Amino acid sequence: MSALFLLTRVDPVDDALAIDAAASGYVVIREALLATEPGADSRWLGEHLDEVPEGTGLAWTSRRAAESLVGALPLLRRPLTRVPMYAVGQESASPLRAAGFSPHVPSEATGAAELARFIASRAATDGLKRVIFLHGNRALPDLPDGLRSLGIEVEFLEVYRTRFQPADLGGVEAALRDGEPVIAAFFSPSGVDAFERLLASDSRERFRERGAAIARGFTTAGALQARGYRNVLGYEAAAPFARYAQRTIHAAPGGPG
Repeated sequence: MSALFLLTRVDPVDDALAIDAAASGYVVIREALLATEPGADSRWLGEHLDEVPEGTGLAWTSRRAAESLVGALPLLRRPLTRVPMYAVGQESASPLRAAGFSPHVPSEATGAAELARFIASRAATDGLKRVIFLHGNRALPDLPDGLRSLGIEVEFLEVYRTRFQPADLGGVEAALRDGEPVIAAFFSPSGVDAFERLLASDSRERFRERGAAIARGFTTAGALQARGYRNVLGYEAAAPFARYAQRTIHAAPGGPG
């Protein structure tokens, strides 16, 4: 019986994880379930980012939003170092760090609600009165709702959009029908939605019952659990995704011996 490992995106950052899984005996499938394109406000970001007034910070909950911000940096007429920046976790902060910035990240990176509390705790120190939320078209309201409940004004910039891709999950469905172990890695609630749209109803129920899901972050884990996934595996927010995913696939019941 061959265990199957599905990565629900095609991203070079996952190359080492895919190689490790294949070397461990998994059949590895990589499918891009979502496509990303510039959002409605992406042009504003490039043209007006350096006009952000004092007392305003930037916050985001996805790496895609951070990449959109980095893409606007060459157009700036004055440095962005005066603007406080906040990311939900280490991976979402990494594009800015690679560009020479130091966005603030909560020590307990447990999701958007915790990021809202973290930002509020720094508001006096950072001179913060307002936050611009950089987001995609499928963003959840946890961060803006949390900030507003703590007395911080929020503005919205849709800097990217995601759309579902017609990916081929026939191999996953065949493995589920044959009773073979299937582990899938998910990176966002939108990715969970995309995955479920592509499966036949019987395959969807089989995976929820018998498959194993690795979630990047607590928000994605919550989306899986809310849909009835019985086996949502470790999702340590403080560790790089590839590191805990490698540990998890090696320890997963039914994986290659």
